This record gives sequence, C-alpha cells and structure tokens, in this order.
Amino acid sequence: MASDELIQERDGEYRHGKAVMVRGVRMPHVYAYLTGFAEFIENFTTKNDDVFIVGFPRSGTTWLQEVIWQIFNDGEISRHPIGHRVQFFDEAKFPHTTQPDITTRASPRLMKTHQPFHAIPKGTSENSRCKYIYVARNPFNVVVSYYNFDLKMAPVTDYDGPFEYFADMFIKGTTYWGSWTEHVLGWWKHKDDDNVLFLKYEDMKKDLPSQIRLICKFLGKNITEDMVDRIAQQCTFDAMKNNSSAYWMMTRDGELPNFLRKGQIGGWKDYFTPELIQRFEKEVLGKLDGSGLQFDLGR
Repeated sequence: MASDELIQERDGEYRHGKAVMVRGVRMPHVYAYLTGFAEFIENFTTKNDDVFIVGFPRSGTTWLQEVIWQIFNDGEISRHPIGHRVQFFDEAKFPHTTQPDITTRASPRLMKTHQPFHAIPKGTSENSRCKYIYVARNPFNVVVSYYNFDLKMAPVTDYDGPFEYFADMFIKGTTYWGSWTEHVLGWWKHKDDDNVLFLKYEDMKKDLPSQIRLICKFLGKNITEDMVDRIAQQCTFDAMKNNSSAYWMMTRDGELPNFLRKGQIGGWKDYFTPELIQRFEKEVLGKLDGSGLQFDLGR
C-alpha cells in the first residue's frame, strides 16, 4: 500500500485516525498522504555524524531530544521549539511544519523519529553510517499517554473512541507507527550494534546522570561531572515543564497538545481494568518472552 492510499478503519461508532502506509509503517495522513514523504525517506542520505533519537510514540523521545541537545550545546537552556533544534524526521514533508529543512541543516544533524528499525534510513558506507539512540518505555504507560495525546490530536487525525478502543488498537498494532512489541523488539535485536544505544525510560527516571554518561560515551562526547549534573537537573520533568512553551506540537501553542504530560511510571493504573491488565500481560508483554527485554511497570 503506497502513501497515496488513505486508510481509516471503523468499528461501529468508533474510528481510527486517518493513515497511510509507508514502507509498511502506518503513519498519520498529515505527514505522508500525498506529501512526498515516501520518496523523502526512500532517498534520504544519512551522514556519519547524524544522530537519530528513536522511540515508539510517547516513550520519552521529547525528553531525550532535550537531553541530547543540551549535551551538544554545553547545557544551554533554550526556549526555541524543540522541533527547531532537533527536527522531527517524520514531519519533514508536512506542508504546514515550522521546523527547518533537515536536508540543509549543518552537521551534526540531530533528528527524532518514530520509525521502526526496518524502515529507518541507514548508511551504506562508513561515511554515511550514523548513530541511533533508542528509548523504550513500558507499554502500560505508553498506551495511556498515547491515548491522551491522540485524543487531543483528534481534530487533525479524525480519531474517535474511548480508551478501551484505543487500547485494543494498541494490542492489535493498528495505532500510528504500528505494533509496540514489534517496534521495541526490532530495535532490541540491534542493541549490541556499535551504532545503536538502547535506553529505557524507567532507567532515565531512576538515575538520569548515569544515562547521560552512557549517552556521552556512545556519542564520544567528553563533558565534566558538573555538566552531567547540570543537564540532569535541567532535564527533570518539572524543569522542562517550566519551559513548556518549547515543547508544543508543531510549535502552535495552545492549538495542539504539548509533548509533556505527566512523566510518571505507574499512572496507568487509573485506566486499566483487571481484564485489560490480563490482555496486556498476555498479548503485549507475553511477546517479549525469551528476548531478555523487561520493563518496570511501577506497580
């Protein structure tokens, strides 16, 4: 199915958000329907100093964007929109984007994407082999955060349905960017590649300084312990909330949802019924069995 074919499933009175398929990935129609994104991602040429920040939606990519931007910019706090500093790759061809053109940005290019491993651009030589920093978050919190975000995006995506309907979509892998399980496992299988760093949201919450050190080692960036602590303090959820104007969706303050919501680990308990917990444990977490990948659910 090509990016010029619009799809929108329905179930009675409820409906998915409008989507198109690009490289086998379900994407929001506003990014890829007749925009040229399929050609863009197919022809995109990576550079060896490119850094992709990757994760399934609502897994901590915005947080990681800010952390990595500060690592590259000596701990500077900026009120400029995060998408102007670390471009959202998947939004590159959105007709109304306010972010700069990725292809003309000076190196090193810092980019965020939700693309699974099989679809993301990859270099074919040492000159084009870039780095990927992947962040994964437990699916219970992901689905709750994702639902609340999609609900606010409904005027754009045309999604309509309660949490139970969205959770069912999540389990079946029919939300934007596909199956959470396939997404995280696809990247987990490459966690030992020398150009892939696999992080967990929960580890960042527990000990951000240690994760910053891992990131710096991976990127070959030498920063002082004082700078590590400074960035960690400036990138707490509360600190970023104080600069929330930098994290608006497509930089249109108040019109579309802010990327920052609650930043919790165990908040999913307010949404899940015992029956839904059982479904997630069997149909989502169960698919991780044997992989060695586990998550702290904040129980």
